[in-house]
Amino acid sequence: MPARSVALVLLALGVAGGCGVSDGAVPARPHDPARGLRGVDLGLGFDQVVVPGDLVPGAVNDGTAPVDITVVTQGGGRLTWTPGRGGGAAVRTPAYAAEGPVPAAAIVVRTDPTVPDPLDPGTRDLVVGVDFRADPATAGRPGDDGDNLVQRGRFGDATQLKIQLDHGVPSCRLAGTLGEIVVAGDQPVTPDRWYRLTCTRSAGAVHLRLLDLEDPAAPQEWTAAGDPGEIAFAHVPLSIGAKVTARGGIAGDSADQFHGTIDRVVVDVR
Repeated sequence: MPARSVALVLLALGVAGGCGVSDGAVPARPHDPARGLRGVDLGLGFDQVVVPGDLVPGAVNDGTAPVDITVVTQGGGRLTWTPGRGGGAAVRTPAYAAEGPVPAAAIVVRTDPTVPDPLDPGTRDLVVGVDFRADPATAGRPGDDGDNLVQRGRFGDATQLKIQLDHGVPSCRLAGTLGEIVVAGDQPVTPDRWYRLTCTRSAGAVHLRLLDLEDPAAPQEWTAAGDPGEIAFAHVPLSIGAKVTARGGIAGDSADQFHGTIDRVVVDVR
């Protein structure tokens, strides 16, 4: 697997062997340049024909980074296809369950351990973004107090990148050789509403931007000065929708499952 430019576009979450199409199939969506998925390092666009309610079994990367993409689950959790924002498909994550096993599911991106990690930002500029629509807030379970959108590395690790909703409030954490930088919004997002959340490391600061996709005239932005330094993961899996372990399985202690719909994911190492 040759090492290539660090830009991953999970643009089409392709299904190995294909998937059936019924009268309820979501039609393929023509490429929209405003979605910002062409030419970046990691991006999920879900632009293929799918059947709503069918399981999401895995993904195919249309970007430049050689990766393996799978789905992992726990406690009866499922990822299913659902209509996305403005047509096309999106991924529905498990709904909240107050009792019984914690239903959890995540998309997991792995890199080839035999070559240099193509998704290591190092000291370069970095952009992480996701389009999402969150379910109404729930009380949560003890030890499971955040909704992970995109994560690589865990809190106790030397390096981490994460964008999440913490009790509904968007935030980003980057950790590296110089420490951690955390930037957060000032209020929860509105449930059942489409947003685009973007975290950028650039020019000695970390910037968080929240765009209301249903009223895009006035994005909200927050900035934390400082640089986390070099960020190198050495093939730790990247997860979308929930927290995973260093081996790529759902983190049983606290999955931090996001409850809602995800339509676009971008990880761009400049």
